[in-house]
Amino acid sequence: MDDTRFTPFVLTLERVSKNIRRIADKEMEQYGLRSSHVMCILQLSKSKNGLSSSALAEVCGVDKAFISRITNELLEKGFIKKEEIPSKKYKTSFYLTEKGMEINRKMGEIVKGYVHSVNKNVPKREIEKFYEVLNQFDLEISKIRFCTV
Repeated sequence: MDDTRFTPFVLTLERVSKNIRRIADKEMEQYGLRSSHVMCILQLSKSKNGLSSSALAEVCGVDKAFISRITNELLEKGFIKKEEIPSKKYKTSFYLTEKGMEINRKMGEIVKGYVHSVNKNVPKREIEKFYEVLNQFDLEISKIRFCTV
């Protein structure tokens, strides 16, 4: 990426990210959830063996303090449960409850609708290539020594 494209690229990423959070906040408002909750629920839905706070923070790209706040809220609302790992002191894994799995199914349907709407005028191969390049950018940016995620 040349330097004349860098600023528009970063601004576009920020705008897309903000719009996705706004959409998620609006869609999840009726369930008392926000986009930050959605992120954790989606990641937990992918894990059959649950995720620790550290693992959840890593896959969500946030710090452990943020995950602690979000998991406490999700526990209070009954969307997740935690199980202590007997062999490891201070280790807890989080799992979706039945209520959490149900909201994950609803979120999946909502996401499908938005993805279809966004992708409808872009050829499938271009979408695939876009994600390949975006993932490569992410990988290369993550290699920069002061990046922690």
